[in-house]
Amino acid sequence: MAEQHKGPDSPFTLEELALRDDLPAEQKVPDDVRAGLASNRVTVTVPPGQQLAPSTGGTLTLPEGSFYGCAVKEARLHERGSLRAPDGPQQAARPMWQPYLHHPRPAPVRRLEMRRIKGGTVTPFAGPVYGEYPPRQVFYPRGYPWVCIGRIFVWRDISAPNWDYSGTGVLAGARTVLTASHVVPWGSTHWGAKFVAGYYDGASTAGPGGWSWVTDAHGYGPQNVSAHDMAVFRLDTPLGNQLGWFGTKGWDSSWEGRNYWTLVGYPGAVSPERPSYQAAIHVIDTDTDSDARELEHHADAGPGDSGGPFFGQWSDGAYAIGTLSGYEVIHGPLGIGSEDNNISAGGNALGALVKFGRDNWP
Repeated sequence: MAEQHKGPDSPFTLEELALRDDLPAEQKVPDDVRAGLASNRVTVTVPPGQQLAPSTGGTLTLPEGSFYGCAVKEARLHERGSLRAPDGPQQAARPMWQPYLHHPRPAPVRRLEMRRIKGGTVTPFAGPVYGEYPPRQVFYPRGYPWVCIGRIFVWRDISAPNWDYSGTGVLAGARTVLTASHVVPWGSTHWGAKFVAGYYDGASTAGPGGWSWVTDAHGYGPQNVSAHDMAVFRLDTPLGNQLGWFGTKGWDSSWEGRNYWTLVGYPGAVSPERPSYQAAIHVIDTDTDSDARELEHHADAGPGDSGGPFFGQWSDGAYAIGTLSGYEVIHGPLGIGSEDNNISAGGNALGALVKFGRDNWP
């Protein structure tokens, strides 16, 4: 690869990050933030006209038809190019009570082991693994920006006891979570989703209160691997005010081929109960679609990674330039011009969607 040359607004390289000292927390955690993150919550939806019965002996009796959680109130697909792009980056935010860790703390892999009938081990399908970078590393999500990334659980029918599938998302505002559009079950009418910031072994590392139900979802269509495969969720609890959030930046052509980027997610084949990351990724090429871009790269990814942030770090915080969409194979005539890449959805459409969330969900 050609010699690295940083533009005036380029993120830190992995080598530059290695030379930067972590920033300790500069303030004491406010009492309301500490209490919010330390207190667990239980959300129950009861049928119209019904009420919860008084607790007797520590047992709460729910009316028939009640369920845990809450259904998403509004889910809306926007036409491509219909949202106004911001004039500049959507700024990142780190609360002064959160330490800034330029590198996450490694953690052991906790992988679900599968065995054949005869006793042999089976390696689950992990999606495309290109081998261009060091293997994905499992980490403990502590401090900014790592605790801002979390796991998303989706119920196609929120009244069902168990979630149907999961993906990845990242705080991008006080109540805004950025993810992929195909994480949203747009055709469902009574669905729900839950975001757990810093998800690790079944809970949030921020505390028992480091999670929230989703109340609204907005994104672009159609829902496939594309430049517009992005969506934002509104959280019932403003976790971003407690933990901070990522900013967003549009694509700059001077970044192409530079090893600036990191991908984080919860791929089931690596360690679904713990996040993992891959760093020093470069963008091979980009394809423009209206106000969005397909960012093509060879980061290793698999099911569960969808919606994971594709980001770099600047002096003022972490900025997503894309959200992981998926795997794309294009076969040219006689194999000429064929492409085999992973795609992150980015471009100005990313900032426009996050701006919509921040403007409407303070």
